[in-house]
Amino acid sequence: MEQLFTHEEIARIEAAAQEVGHSPREWVRAVVLHRLNGGRRDIEDAVWPLTEQRRPGGVVHELHHAGCWVPKGGEATLTTAEARAQVARQDVRLCDACQPERFLGPVR
Repeated sequence: MEQLFTHEEIARIEAAAQEVGHSPREWVRAVVLHRLNGGRRDIEDAVWPLTEQRRPGGVVHELHHAGCWVPKGGEATLTTAEARAQVARQDVRLCDACQPERFLGPVR
């Protein structure tokens, strides 16, 4: 597997696998099988919880990925496209705990 991916890609795979409790090889296998089986669900289909925090200057919106422990459930959610747009406009604060920006890079 190490010959197929760059060091940066391996680091991203390891982080994603750790979040779901899989080994990197299991995570890659699941992604590949999902794609081969015609599944469409991927990062573009994800939802991004949006929490509100009241601060002296007003309300701050904080963006999280769906696996983050910070949201309690029932919060508003954004699509991946909406999340990317709000991050680009700096309309949201990015969660320090889950760092959603690592998943929201430009579509290649």
